[in-house]
This record gives sequence, structure tokens and C-alpha cells, in this order.
Amino acid sequence: MPQPPSIPLNAWCVIAVAATVLFLMFFLPLMPNRRYRMRMFLGPVIGIVVTALSSLVKNFSPEVALALYSAAIVGFPLGCLGRRKELREKTLDMAENGQSAKNAWSKGLQQQLVVVIIVVALVGSWLSMAS
Repeated sequence: MPQPPSIPLNAWCVIAVAATVLFLMFFLPLMPNRRYRMRMFLGPVIGIVVTALSSLVKNFSPEVALALYSAAIVGFPLGCLGRRKELREKTLDMAENGQSAKNAWSKGLQQQLVVVIIVVALVGSWLSMAS
């Protein structure tokens, strides 16, 4: 397996910010109301807190922590590419009628999301090995 590139901390900071912006730009417009937009906004915030705490507990370097955070946060919008219409419709229905089997994500979206998140997590893990 090829050696991962060594990416400096300041570059990882830019990558993490860009990944967070991508996540928010993808999901916030799909949310039907303020409550759902707030939930989407809290996703990256919780991710940052969990990443910071686990890096402290496990003694990860900041580069490793940011690589793992960036991979995790960018996996969700990439995993939903081409499915914006379905996400918007299901979220709108959920906001109006509550959670039900009718507004569950399609099997195709679920499979696409799982595969992409696994691939992105592997890439993030590989990139974090350089630090």
C-alpha cells in the first residue's frame, strides 16, 4: 500500500473547515424548518466535540484527529449525492407527520450512504497514518 501524504496541521484545519462547510451547504437547504436546520447544524458541532475528546483520551495528534473528523463529516454529503430530492421529501414528510415507515429512507439511499461512509472512513484512516 502506498504511503499516505504528510499533510501539515494548518492544511488539516482548512480541510476540516471546508468539510464542515460542505456538510452544512448540502444539508441545511434540505431541512424544512428551523428545528431540523438546528439539528443539522449540531452535527458538526457534536463531531468536533467528540473528535476533541477522543483525541485527548487516546492521545491522537491534532493532524490525526482532524483527518478522522474531516473524513467522517464529508462522508455524509458524499453518501447522499444524487438523493437530495428524496431527502427533502422524506424530511418534509417527517416534519409534518412524524416518524413513520412511509418516510423512511429508501434501501438504495441507505446502501449508498453505508458504502460511501465506509470508503471515506478507510481513506481518512489511511490519511491519518501519515501523521
